[in-house]
Amino acid sequence: MEHRKKKAWIYTHIDAPEDSHGALKKQFGQLNTYGEQLGLEIAGCSSDMGGEKESERPGLRLFLEEKDSRGIEVLLILDSSRLYRDRKQCREFLLQVAKSGIQVYSPLEGMLSASRCQE
Repeated sequence: MEHRKKKAWIYTHIDAPEDSHGALKKQFGQLNTYGEQLGLEIAGCSSDMGGEKESERPGLRLFLEEKDSRGIEVLLILDSSRLYRDRKQCREFLLQVAKSGIQVYSPLEGMLSASRCQE
């Protein structure tokens, strides 16, 4: 019997308006390695630089648009601040993806849930 790997999406984010030090590439490498350790199949990735508003986060929007068609079951992020620094926004996002059956994992924080983003 063949074991099917869960499909994962890697999302990287930095606050700076440009990536002059290769931070996104480093994050991607860390998350890719983490995904391999968890036995996941990487089915997509996206990244953002700067911006806290939803309209300034095309990489996060791409994940939300693609998650269903690609059968994404896991979102990999470095830590919860890569989603939103605002706890309320973070909690709302985690609730939204949980309703879609997607688990969020971080190599620094483990499995993330909306209850961990309490104010």
